[in-house]
Amino acid sequence: MKILRLYIIKEFIPSFLLGFFIFTFVLFISNFFPLARVFFDERIGLATTMTLLFNIVCLILPYSISMGVLLGSVNCFNRLSQDGEVVGLESCGIDPLVVILPVLGLSFLISIFCLYLHAEVSPSAHLEIKQIQEDFKIENIVTSTVEEKVLIDSFKDYKIYIDRMTGKKIEGVTVFKLKETGSPSVIVAKKGEIIISENNKQQRLKLIDGTIDEAEEKNPINFTRVNFDTYDIQLEPRRNAKEVNKKPWDMKLKELNKSVRDFKKQKTIPYHLLTEIYKRFSLSFSPLFFLLMGSILGIKIKGKSKIRGFGISLPIIIVYYVILLVCEGISQKGLFYPFILMWLPNIFLLSFCMPYLLKKQL
Repeated sequence: MKILRLYIIKEFIPSFLLGFFIFTFVLFISNFFPLARVFFDERIGLATTMTLLFNIVCLILPYSISMGVLLGSVNCFNRLSQDGEVVGLESCGIDPLVVILPVLGLSFLISIFCLYLHAEVSPSAHLEIKQIQEDFKIENIVTSTVEEKVLIDSFKDYKIYIDRMTGKKIEGVTVFKLKETGSPSVIVAKKGEIIISENNKQQRLKLIDGTIDEAEEKNPINFTRVNFDTYDIQLEPRRNAKEVNKKPWDMKLKELNKSVRDFKKQKTIPYHLLTEIYKRFSLSFSPLFFLLMGSILGIKIKGKSKIRGFGISLPIIIVYYVILLVCEGISQKGLFYPFILMWLPNIFLLSFCMPYLLKKQL
């Protein structure tokens, strides 16, 4: 059995590497022309361009690895099936599922590596690309931008979170007014508006229908609440550094978990952060489900062709990520449990495989 396991793994690895390089090239080529334009920009040198290139590859890797597992498993098991090796195993009384188990273990190790990429490497790459874009786009910071679903800390004395933003109209606003000592005041408003001066040098938040909670100085446990119809906040950007606001995909896993705890202390459920956390785990372990799907399809399809394997893999990948994007949008709105929604694409793949696995008929 040990020889059989090693044989299956040796058959799988070249097919996986081929799929990995194909999808890495396909995903990278879409960024080639913007990258070439950046390179020929007189303000950006070769070192910065190479840094961008490296970070783009870091973003692509976890996705191309998962796709490579799918294409590799389709081609590998299709060859084993068409050469009669799967039938030969069955005739010897060996369960067909034994053929999948060795590469399933390998795919688990690949998934752990993908989890590291999604949790640590990709967020750092996102943030570094964003920082380079800001450095070369903004010579002198005059105002700071306001974005939705981001905890904005680029304004003096304030931290701001906006749930939804349509033009200058905002909804679900939470503002933390920072103090030198003691707990910050918490301002919550159902809606509001961003008002920018004509010279684009001043920004103001006009909040509508909200409350202000402020801790008592002598007894910080007790809070005083004040209701308001309208409330104006003058925003003054911090000038000491060129900082970029971190969106959920710019945060490492530890930062996401910390932000979730901070929101829960304010009795707010951060659906956008929970969605990002569960999405990373779901994508990280997608190679396991791609392997099951690819191995079954590889054994079932007739004819031996690597091009056919690519043609089979591509629609599955498209459907998988369409389901993921739809579920992500629903999850961020808090319409259903983020954990279930973000694992739904993997559940979809598993539901296709289960009839074959339960019958043990490949």
